Amino acid sequence: MKKVTLLFLLFLSISAVHTQGQNITFSHLTTDDGLSQFSVNSMYIDERGIIWIGTREGLNRYNGNDIKSFKLKKNDPNSLFSNTVLRITGNKKGKVYLLCTDGIAEFDLTTQRFKTLLQGNVDAIYYNEKLYIGKREEVFVYNESTGNFDLYYHLAGKDITLSCLHLDDKKNLWMGTTGNGVYCLSENKTVSQPITKGNITSIYEDSSKELWIGSWEEGLYHITTDGNIKNLRHDPQNPNSLCSDFVRSCCEDNAGNLWIGTFYGLNRYDKSSGQFQVYTADDSRPDGLTHSSIWCIVKDGQGTIWLGTYFGGVNYFNPEYEIYTRYKVGNTEKEGLSSPIVGRMTEDKDGNLWICTEGGGVNVYNRKSNTYRWYRHEEGKNTISHNNVKAIYYDRNNDIMWIGTHLGGLNKLDLRTNRFTIYRMKAGDPASLPSDIVRDIVPYKDKLVIATQNGVCLFSPSTGSCRQLFKETKEGRNIGMVASLCFDKNGTLWIAATGEGVYSYRFDSGELTNYSHNPATPNSLSNNNINNITLDSSGNLWFSTSGSGLDRYREESNDFENFDVQKDGLSSDCIYEVFESSIQKGSLLLITNQGFSQFDYPHKKFYNYGTENGFPLTAVNENALFVTHDGEVFLGGIQGMISFWEKKLHFTPKSYSIILSRLLVNGKEVLPGDETGILEQSICHTPKISLKSDQSMFSLEYATSNFIPANRDEIVYRLEGFSDEWNHTYRQQTLITYTNLNPGKYTLIIKSQRDGIEEARLQILVLPSWYETWWAYLIYTVITISLFWFLIQNYNSRIKLRESLKYEKKHIEDLEALNQSKLRFFTNISHEFRTPLTLIVGQVETLLQVQTFTPNIYNKVLGIYKNSLQLRELITELLDFRKQEQGHMKIKTSKHNLVEFLYENYLLFLEYASSKQINFNFIKQTDDIEVWYDQKQMQKVINNLLSNALKHTKAEDTITIKVSQEQDHAIIEIKDTGSGIAAAEIDKIFDRFYQTEHLDSLNTGAGTGIGLALTKGIVELHHGTIRVESEPGKGSSFIITLKLGNQHFTEEQIVKEDVESTIQQPTDVFVPSVEVLPDTAWKEEENNKRIEDAKMLIVEDNESIKQMLVSIFETFYQVTTASDGEEALEKVREEMPSIILSDVVMPRMSGTELCKRIKTDFNTCHIPVVLLTARTAIEHNIEGLKIGADDYITKPFNTNLLISRCNNLVNSRRLLQEKFSKQPQAFAQMLATNPMDKEMLDRAMAIIERHLDNPDFNVNIFAREMGMARTNLFTKLKAVTGQTPNDFILSIRLKKGAVMLRNNPELNITEISDRIGFSSSRYFSKCFKDIYHVSPLAYRKGENGGEESTEDSEETS
Repeated sequence: MKKVTLLFLLFLSISAVHTQGQNITFSHLTTDDGLSQFSVNSMYIDERGIIWIGTREGLNRYNGNDIKSFKLKKNDPNSLFSNTVLRITGNKKGKVYLLCTDGIAEFDLTTQRFKTLLQGNVDAIYYNEKLYIGKREEVFVYNESTGNFDLYYHLAGKDITLSCLHLDDKKNLWMGTTGNGVYCLSENKTVSQPITKGNITSIYEDSSKELWIGSWEEGLYHITTDGNIKNLRHDPQNPNSLCSDFVRSCCEDNAGNLWIGTFYGLNRYDKSSGQFQVYTADDSRPDGLTHSSIWCIVKDGQGTIWLGTYFGGVNYFNPEYEIYTRYKVGNTEKEGLSSPIVGRMTEDKDGNLWICTEGGGVNVYNRKSNTYRWYRHEEGKNTISHNNVKAIYYDRNNDIMWIGTHLGGLNKLDLRTNRFTIYRMKAGDPASLPSDIVRDIVPYKDKLVIATQNGVCLFSPSTGSCRQLFKETKEGRNIGMVASLCFDKNGTLWIAATGEGVYSYRFDSGELTNYSHNPATPNSLSNNNINNITLDSSGNLWFSTSGSGLDRYREESNDFENFDVQKDGLSSDCIYEVFESSIQKGSLLLITNQGFSQFDYPHKKFYNYGTENGFPLTAVNENALFVTHDGEVFLGGIQGMISFWEKKLHFTPKSYSIILSRLLVNGKEVLPGDETGILEQSICHTPKISLKSDQSMFSLEYATSNFIPANRDEIVYRLEGFSDEWNHTYRQQTLITYTNLNPGKYTLIIKSQRDGIEEARLQILVLPSWYETWWAYLIYTVITISLFWFLIQNYNSRIKLRESLKYEKKHIEDLEALNQSKLRFFTNISHEFRTPLTLIVGQVETLLQVQTFTPNIYNKVLGIYKNSLQLRELITELLDFRKQEQGHMKIKTSKHNLVEFLYENYLLFLEYASSKQINFNFIKQTDDIEVWYDQKQMQKVINNLLSNALKHTKAEDTITIKVSQEQDHAIIEIKDTGSGIAAAEIDKIFDRFYQTEHLDSLNTGAGTGIGLALTKGIVELHHGTIRVESEPGKGSSFIITLKLGNQHFTEEQIVKEDVESTIQQPTDVFVPSVEVLPDTAWKEEENNKRIEDAKMLIVEDNESIKQMLVSIFETFYQVTTASDGEEALEKVREEMPSIILSDVVMPRMSGTELCKRIKTDFNTCHIPVVLLTARTAIEHNIEGLKIGADDYITKPFNTNLLISRCNNLVNSRRLLQEKFSKQPQAFAQMLATNPMDKEMLDRAMAIIERHLDNPDFNVNIFAREMGMARTNLFTKLKAVTGQTPNDFILSIRLKKGAVMLRNNPELNITEISDRIGFSSSRYFSKCFKDIYHVSPLAYRKGENGGEESTEDSEETS
């Protein structure tokens, strides 16, 4: 029972101390931050301020940026030999010593390598000028020169095991043991035993040279300088005693307080008062201790205390910077605040702090006793009306607290009676509050001015009635929600109206003035949303804006001075509230959405405090700033409340080191002694590095030994030799990167913007590439000289060679120029031949139609005609060869039966061969060989080869055509037994313009030498081959090989099956001249009669062809002529011909341009145009048809074909006009031959139908609505429809009547005539019968006209 009571009292004492000691914020390093294990056995701080942490799973290094772990690595002699690190010490000169479970290890900070000093059981380790170790009862000292441990002292006695060592400034060696207390060995090796019992865990010497010795169960021993020993132990009856007798470690802070780590918490010992405060782990406090069992404590150079816990990793804090007191939420009044959201505050005459909360009512905090009292709403009781409190004002004279709530109206709390009186808004009562939402309260004489959600009112406490202000004025009606009220030194009331800026109001004059933001006025109010208005002791009015910073009203100029983030250094432009400083007149305290700021107004300087420099609140609430009468500052947020003394905000800056912690080259970390060879020592111990040319992209990471957020400075850097400008680093940016540096020397400097902090420097040498070194340039020079000598030697020989090549090249160019000249000549002369050839063919065709010739004369004329056609084919062949030479020849392949194709050619040449007494044979392997080829082009190949064979074969010799198939090829062989070809000429016969000179040709005329060249080109276009086998006197054999299928052709070269018949051109078959008499005479056709009133315009620049065309067409038309396009265009507009026949190539204006002009002119677009040209390519035909030509005929032309096509164009149009005129069912749209005519007819029809029932509708109205002159309308309608405008109107009316007769049986003739605009039914019947040859009644009964009706009377009713 006694033990239970003691434990209970222990718990109470710990809880009590815990409650009083909550003003420390602990930062943490856990496994989440990279710590290798959460149990921390020992800690050490090296000479650069880096933290070394020993755990059961390796050694950890923390440099402020990250944690790096060092562990045992198999087969690596430079790694840690044991992962369990029990104690860490060091010499502050680059060496760290580790006590592990299996011995002693040394870590070299310069090389980053481990060295095993001793393996085996070691119990203690300590460094002070030398490394001391304890093994059972013996002390050894490490001899660095020999690498051995020398025996220093042997304790006499049994079962003595050393646990810790310490050497004081008098050279006394203090030795703690595991069960025999403490021994002291003097410099002259005299031993004493000041403490005779206990398991000693640590020995610590403070700044006063006093010793503090922790024990396992005996509490804490204190040995003063005079030798007195005091044992401090846990007293369950005393809450201010040590919290546990299990003491692990001790450390003194810079203020002289002793921090003691025990199994059950951290103790702070005040030496002057002898009082302990305890700090234990609390899961509800994220900024508290992570675990209560403290195993080790060390202090760094800045005074930060580092704690190693048993299960919570590392905790650290700096007592000098723990100026903030935190007030948390509790479940009861004894535990803390009633709500975490704290708003406005005020102070009563007893110094109690009254705190408005959201959801927790009003809290009264007694600052002396550290206790709370809550005022919260309770139904049915005399309590506050609502728990959401927005405003508070203390009437010191009457000891009354006025409380404004959100939705609960105004509350009066009489502190003498502790009774509430509630004032609420009453509908329809102008003397009540204008709103139950009260946002601010300020006194005015014996009344109160109250800001609400619905304006401002003047409240009388004596009567409880309100008078709403300003609503009777136009400006006042704009005041709705009011955020803050303030009286200035002149008694003027200032109102912050949300969204409207601020207003000033004089009670004596009733003057209301608005101040709002005006972008055009630089010194106007900076924002229309004001959160708070404050008056300082100097009479300055300060306006806290929501987004534009802080404004000060300048009474002398009646404008505002603004302070903001951009130009003045505020932390945020959203300011919640302003209070005047209690320690410096003219300075202000501000709260913003980013934290807290001090404003030194005389010097115009801001000091900002946020989470990045230790400010504990992450979010500050609106209007939650208050300064008590004695200068303590209270701030409220959404996680409770804090307080601090303003004078403690300005800390003494602490020094720290800037350390280079990591080097990365090309994205990979560089370690000392690795394969890169860059570092021999760690980067922080390296003054200079050299980088190769391919290592010029590098990054350097720096760290600082500053672990105090409030002591942070901005770090800047520059690379001398690259730039003279300092680069700023930002939060969390510790990596500096440079890429693609030019070869040279650089110096990287990293420094703090605060003076007194030693900068970090690193010299960087970027080496040039091998090809930029001095020896490389020497090699370049030697090579250049050698090359120059070689070039000089080679120059002369090249000159001679060049001259010979130039001569040879000129010879080849001359031959090529001669060939091209010959080809151009043939091509040009061929074009010139077409014009006279056209005259010859045309005239001969005319002669052939004369039937008075004798048969002998007729046969001669027919011979002339056939040879003219043959000449045309030769010209076409020459033009095709020119196209082939220029790469313009194209093929359109489709699938054909090659056997049938060759057999047809065989039959064509058979009669001619027989006439020359040549044996002509055809041999086929099979009846069907399907091959893809262009039939027109392949016809030229066969024609040429057969013509050559016939030419060079004598009578009684043989010509054979053989066709066969081998695997995926078709083979054509044309063989003759003629004169043959000499072997020397076989390789040349396919060359252009080459002719055999010694061959005995049977042909009387010499050839051009282009036939076989054209043949070879066409075969190769088909991806085939042609070769010749010949022997003089025995004949020749031409063999063509063609691939089967169409995979080797492009899509453009293949004719699609569905359009093959429409685009396949007729095959030009060469037929040898054979004299054949005509069986019948020429007969005149129907369409060759003269066309009545038809005019033709012939446009041709060649006078001979023009006259021939006139002689051809004057039989059928009234013919006029023009010599070019411009002259023709004028005659078209003057005479309006029925058809135009035009050449394409003409001076001034071509035929295609003339056609385009005609077809795009509304007045002429209906005239048919036929183009004549010597250009035979299908692309030219398509081009002519695309621009609107009605037909396209190539020269030389067939006269009958030309006459028929022109007459058909004219006659077909007249037939359509006649059909439109005579048939009731025919409509006008059928007459349109182009879009413009169709649009004109559609518009004309629409106008007539719109006036269909108007008998007064005439040509004048018609022309006006068509937008045309009467003459133009007459000409156009006559040309398109064959009718005058009056006839056209009548036709449309009659056609509409015909439709009504058939489709509207309910209408009689009179009604129909009225609806279509006839003045009488009799006139309608007459016109209908005259046009359609049938009466309306007969047409209604089903007769379609064409005969005279026998009806004598019409239905008239």
